[in-house]
Amino acid sequence: MRLSKKGWNNVLILGILIMIFLFNFSHKLLLKPKIQQRTLINSERIIVEIKTPDFSIKRSGRSWKSEPDLGLSEQQLSLLIQNWQHLKLKTHPPAKSRISPYTIQVYIAKQEQPIVVQLFQYGDDYLLQTEKDLSMLLNAHQLPLLLGR
Repeated sequence: MRLSKKGWNNVLILGILIMIFLFNFSHKLLLKPKIQQRTLINSERIIVEIKTPDFSIKRSGRSWKSEPDLGLSEQQLSLLIQNWQHLKLKTHPPAKSRISPYTIQVYIAKQEQPIVVQLFQYGDDYLLQTEKDLSMLLNAHQLPLLLGR
């Protein structure tokens, strides 16, 4: 079976279209943004206090106390602190909001300045921003895991 000149042209055009499709597909696959996850506070650091505009949680020996009292047990407060260091959140581009954020200060042992975490409403979810160029997405169901309410 021999192909005519017209047949070879069609094979060549089809081959070029397949190559263009493969190059475009592989380019988009390689540049696809990867969803990264990370924690708010590195687990190697020791949290000594979390201060919000409404309440603060302080380390008292080996236990935790809230001021004013949030009605949470020492175990629940300890779990709340652990969530700050172990709850994996999806990274997100930084927030650009005109609304003033809910500011949380996290004090770390052997560190003078607190880590400032800004909480922004983002539709039905929330953005936690710890750095200028990075935010973390927090859904509404995860909010009580960090703030206890």
